[in-house]
Amino acid sequence: MNSTDTITSKQLIFIIIGAQVGMGIFSLPRLVSAEAHQDAWLAVLLGALVPLLMLIIIERLGRRMPELSFVSMNHFLFGRWLGSVMVFLFVFYVIFFNSTVVRIFTEITVIFLLPRTPVPVVALVVVLAIVYIINKDARVVARLNEVLFWIILPLIFLFMIPLVNADYTNLLPVGGAGFKAIVRGVLPSSYAYAGMEVLLVFYFLVKSKSEVIKAGILGLGWTTLVYLILTLICLLVWGSETIQIINWPALTVLKTIKFPVLERPEFLLLTVWMGVGIRPVMNLGFAAAYSLGEVLHVKRDKYFHLVVMAIALPIYILALLPPNLIIAFKWTEYAGYTFLLVGLLYPLLMLVITVIRGKGAQSA
Repeated sequence: MNSTDTITSKQLIFIIIGAQVGMGIFSLPRLVSAEAHQDAWLAVLLGALVPLLMLIIIERLGRRMPELSFVSMNHFLFGRWLGSVMVFLFVFYVIFFNSTVVRIFTEITVIFLLPRTPVPVVALVVVLAIVYIINKDARVVARLNEVLFWIILPLIFLFMIPLVNADYTNLLPVGGAGFKAIVRGVLPSSYAYAGMEVLLVFYFLVKSKSEVIKAGILGLGWTTLVYLILTLICLLVWGSETIQIINWPALTVLKTIKFPVLERPEFLLLTVWMGVGIRPVMNLGFAAAYSLGEVLHVKRDKYFHLVVMAIALPIYILALLPPNLIIAFKWTEYAGYTFLLVGLLYPLLMLVITVIRGKGAQSA
């Protein structure tokens, strides 16, 4: 591992936030309220328990093998051949998941900003930007996450302004949707937290591994707060039934207000968000490229760009395959299912094996 591939626990916080908060945030209130109705905000809170469990499992796993990278852990636990297969499966997951993010990002950009620009052109620009970023080292990726975080932070206050049109009865009765409905809403809510699995790779890159759990909780806490605020605002302004006819409620809510000097505030948000919404692709893409390069024994200073291209090309192709937005949304649902497999069951399996092996894993 190169010195440029090490990051601080503070940088890990921004990486976790960047890996989780993506374009799915705009449709989250609609997806969750379809099941949990006025109690969608409760489902969002409960959904955070899933990535919290992932964080604990991955941190426990890393603590048992602090000197091993993600690829080395797979080779140690599953053997060199099967371990390499597991790494390839992780890379395939990232490619599929990132393709859905790129497609949704492209759809929003075309609908709201560039209606005359073909979808393949916008997607190509996005993928090329990602290729340029993840060709750099981990420190560059981490610093870019931090810079983008501070750029988008002030814009969150824009979402508070529509509360002048709020109807607080839209949240009543609290718990009225019923326990089963709230639980059903937890599943689509948990999908929005996809990105915590990036810790499988970045844990190895953190200098002070004793601070990983704290950094993870802070990153997850911020993500949960943002999701909760936006879901509450959409419910207060429209109610759970009206939200169902709006594809991007967390973005469209800005259209309910008018500024004297800024008639379309959503344009301001989208202009900045174009550099922020693709962060999950950037973070997961680097994790996949880093792992693929290691398992193939690729020299970072010579051929890493080829590894990055090998990941970027299928992401671009898959992003263009859904024929319409409905199918694209269905793909994001499938990506949510795979997220639970990769982020929860996969590290849990690895942790169980390390526990069975006992001290042998610790001394690897």
